[in-house]
Amino acid sequence: MKRFEKRISGLLIGSIFPLSLGLLSLTIWFLLDKSESRLFIYLISGLLIGGLIDIKFLKSWINQRFNLPIWIIASIYIMYNIFVYGFFMGLPVFNAFLGLLAGYYFGNRICFNKIKPERQPKLLNQVSLFTGVIMTLVCISSGFLAIYDNGAAGMIQDVLGLNFEVTRSMLWGIVLIGGFILIFVNVFLTRYTMIKTIKNYAH
Repeated sequence: MKRFEKRISGLLIGSIFPLSLGLLSLTIWFLLDKSESRLFIYLISGLLIGGLIDIKFLKSWINQRFNLPIWIIASIYIMYNIFVYGFFMGLPVFNAFLGLLAGYYFGNRICFNKIKPERQPKLLNQVSLFTGVIMTLVCISSGFLAIYDNGAAGMIQDVLGLNFEVTRSMLWGIVLIGGFILIFVNVFLTRYTMIKTIKNYAH
């Protein structure tokens, strides 16, 4: 189990720089170049630089994964939310499941650092609050795009196969109710996974 956790941590930490620099290089290409013949040169350059950073530092980061500063872990979580949000083109449903990763990591971090049981509920609440806040920001961004995108209502109608028109008030309802549900799911998954991981670690 611990070997599995180490591999997952290595994959998540090791993917950050290649993905981030790959995305950054594509942004630079879009803003400054836009030549399709050089698109892959920009992309590969970003990925390679990220890979070289991993070769230099990844082993150390993996060994120190449960002692890394909280701001670094928070930044990694935020970056993955950005990746998932962009990959699914603003659909926030899959961002909710990132709570599983946060709960799994912090559950293991608590056990690895032998945090006393009386301190664990506070940490549980802090981590859940953080993932909930990030999920709220994701839902607000997605909701804003949906409300002000004239084609959003039609897209929902087509995807769900509805035989009636999705009105603006219905769209507001979907955004608000759906957002609250996703935030709840995200917080629940974070808390549940943390608690479950702590219990499993003890056995």
